[in-house]
Amino acid sequence: MESIEHNIPNAQNKSKVHISVTLAVAISLVLIMAGIWNAYKTGLIAEENIKASLQLQRLSDSIRFHQESMSGAIEFALTTGESHWHTSYETNLLNLQDVMHATDMTLSNSIVNKIQLEQGKVIELEREIFSLVTEKKQDEAFSLFASDAYQEIKIEQEQNALTLRATLDREAKDIIGTLKSRLDRTTIALAIQIVFIIAIWLYIINIVRRWQAHQSKHSNELTRLAHYDALTGIGNRTLFHLRLETAFRQSRRDGKAVALVLMDIDHFKDINDSLGHDTGDKLLIKVAEELQKTCRETDTVVRLGGDEFAIIATNIDKKRDSVILGNKILSIFEHPLSIQSNEIKTGTSIGLAFYPDDGDSAEELLRKADMALYEAKRHGRANFKFFDTAIEVAARNKVKMQADLQIALETGQFKLHYQPIIDLGGNLVIGVESLIRWEHPEKGSIPPIEFIPIAEESRFIVQIGEWVLRTACQQQVDWERKGLASINMAVNLSAVQFNERNILAQVEGIMQETGIREDQLTVEITESTLMETEGDVIAKLHALKSLGLKLAIDDFGTGYSSLAYLKRFPIHHLKIDREFVKDLPENTQDIAIARSIITMAHELKIDVVAEGIEDQSQLRFLKEASCNYGQGFHLGKPMPAAQFEEWLLHYNEQNHSNVRSVG
Repeated sequence: MESIEHNIPNAQNKSKVHISVTLAVAISLVLIMAGIWNAYKTGLIAEENIKASLQLQRLSDSIRFHQESMSGAIEFALTTGESHWHTSYETNLLNLQDVMHATDMTLSNSIVNKIQLEQGKVIELEREIFSLVTEKKQDEAFSLFASDAYQEIKIEQEQNALTLRATLDREAKDIIGTLKSRLDRTTIALAIQIVFIIAIWLYIINIVRRWQAHQSKHSNELTRLAHYDALTGIGNRTLFHLRLETAFRQSRRDGKAVALVLMDIDHFKDINDSLGHDTGDKLLIKVAEELQKTCRETDTVVRLGGDEFAIIATNIDKKRDSVILGNKILSIFEHPLSIQSNEIKTGTSIGLAFYPDDGDSAEELLRKADMALYEAKRHGRANFKFFDTAIEVAARNKVKMQADLQIALETGQFKLHYQPIIDLGGNLVIGVESLIRWEHPEKGSIPPIEFIPIAEESRFIVQIGEWVLRTACQQQVDWERKGLASINMAVNLSAVQFNERNILAQVEGIMQETGIREDQLTVEITESTLMETEGDVIAKLHALKSLGLKLAIDDFGTGYSSLAYLKRFPIHHLKIDREFVKDLPENTQDIAIARSIITMAHELKIDVVAEGIEDQSQLRFLKEASCNYGQGFHLGKPMPAAQFEEWLLHYNEQNHSNVRSVG
């Protein structure tokens, strides 16, 4: 969602930039085309105006030339008395009339009409002069030429001609002036267009630069989101892989090791559940800050996810250097961490692996550091472990055993043995505890202590436990059908099973499926399971008791118990852990513990079963201490069902007593 919210403004900005650039290009093209068109039109107008100006100049020059030629022809005729000048005169007259006609077509001025009107009088007199010259009447011709009438008309004609030429010159200048003005306007328009285009593109450049800056900021933000943890601000898994590869390259250059430190916070889920996720988040932030303070600037601290952190430490000369770092990290948790007015006491477990000794890739190094972390947890937490080959061998064996457990359940390799529970007061067999055995086709008998922890870790114990419960209940029903005395069946529930949400439905379903009587089933739960179980353990115990079965606390006295809880637990039996039985009756501390447990249980109306009875002296002490029931090799070892049946018949014959059930 966050990436989408970042991308929407980015897409909008990109769209705005695209629209702005498109408009700028369009406007620029329009302005450029307008400028080109304006320049083109100005060029055409300039060409026309220049032609017109030249034409007017030519007309003015032609008028002057023809008038001068005509006057010269008259003067030459009078001077020389030769009549052929009359031809030159008439030719120039025709040309002058053509020019005057062209001028009249060009000008709107009435001066041409006036000149043409006056010209007729002059032409008559000048033709008369040429006639007199032709007739050899030179004196008369000269007299007419010198007469006031002719001279006045001639002067007026000359003035009109000058006026006409001046008008033509003025018109030509006006045309040139108009052209210059047009060119000036065109130049100004083009300059304005250029300035406008420059302004548009400066604006566009500014928009693009702002967009690029936004893109750069957005890119940096995406890089930060991609490489750094949103909660703690330290690196995330992506940055972890990048920095680790960089550290590998540096190690190959410098010849120094790289230490990968993997750690998590002990019981972090309990902190989240009890104090809330907000407090859990602030604890993660606090731990991240403390880790950064503890590590060197050259080290990389990342959060891989959840409560798991990793540290990449470079330039490691000896493993001793990483020991110092490990101890510094452990020191962070020596005192409670103050989070939102809560003093949180927690710890950490640390696993370390080294490049290139333990692995030459990020995946392999992380896997081996994780193995070392698991080993640290297995050895009691609040410590650190280095990876070694023994850990890897154990891990491989664990994976192999997990696969073998599945095959064992599918192929019937698991068997149940039954160990008798004896009423110490009357030597009666009142029940049995079902104990699982694994007969591997290649490895032979595998002790429960080797495979039960692995089954619990992989949660495969849920399927195994269901099989044990069903098989044990069915065996109890089969014994009753065979006519054996009623024997209570005790079945252990692992912590993983007990924490299953459907455990109540599972137990009830198996009881109904097998048909076992309610009072003939005892469910044993270890004391540590009850203390570490999530949720309302008392409510879950009462729900199980409501099915009619009996409840027993196994391994009691191992240090987890709370008398306040014990009073509220709906328990039928306490089973004293064998650790407090094995040294009886010599060990005075065990004597005190055993007697205290028995006395306390009896005060709470709870029966006591002593486990691990191995000799007669232990048995005698427990009888004297009023322990209700006993279990151990001295009384009877775990046996397959058929062997137990034979043992029970023999035991009954020896004791000449009837078997009764627990009340």
